[in-house]
Amino acid sequence: MKKLLLPFVLLSVNSLPCFSNDLTGVRKELEAYAAPETMISITGLPDAAPVAVDPAVDPSPLTEQLLREEAAADPDTFIDERTPEEVGIAFGLYPSRFQITDPVRIQNAAVLLTVDLSRQRLLVKSPSVNTEYKISSGVPGHLTPGSGRCYSPDTMELMHHSSLYNNAPMPHSVFFNGNIAVHATSAKNEAFLGRQASHGCVRLSRENATVVYGLIAKSGKSNAVICVKGSSPRGN
Repeated sequence: MKKLLLPFVLLSVNSLPCFSNDLTGVRKELEAYAAPETMISITGLPDAAPVAVDPAVDPSPLTEQLLREEAAADPDTFIDERTPEEVGIAFGLYPSRFQITDPVRIQNAAVLLTVDLSRQRLLVKSPSVNTEYKISSGVPGHLTPGSGRCYSPDTMELMHHSSLYNNAPMPHSVFFNGNIAVHATSAKNEAFLGRQASHGCVRLSRENATVVYGLIAKSGKSNAVICVKGSSPRGN
């Protein structure tokens, strides 16, 4: 964050950072990454089986090990300055872990969410709701990843608190892509919707996040798909 230009620093101050699968005491856990037997275990797989690791998308073992070592040496700096993809890799959350490649499943999803990074909108398509909402995606340095890919929802929480960032509240969170979530922003940050303002997550108004959460909860995670398209207006 120290390397960002002043406008982006100001945006970041107003951002609610977010990473899915935040684990309690993660900074302490990161210090143990050098010892394989003490690595954090990954739980909470989505209803659908994840696709196989894609070497064109996922990191090499050497890259993964180097990121883990860097995270263990200085967890605070690593979390603050690395991209969402790199933080996810340090946790063993491969970019393809929740990816959906079956076009039939995508087409037939009861709830289809499309994150349009270019327009800063979330397109919502379901039997009862067909609309779009303003979003805030990640600022440069923490750009929302996954453009051109679709994912199965992972964990859902009515109120998630980020153990990486001072217990920051993330209401109506729907996690996907390993360490990224769709969630509600705070009232003071709703003014940022429609432009980049997060640390990688997809932020919605409280009202719209409640609708999205309810649609997925009703249909079931296995009947929902989250796709990302376009590119962030700045820096992507």
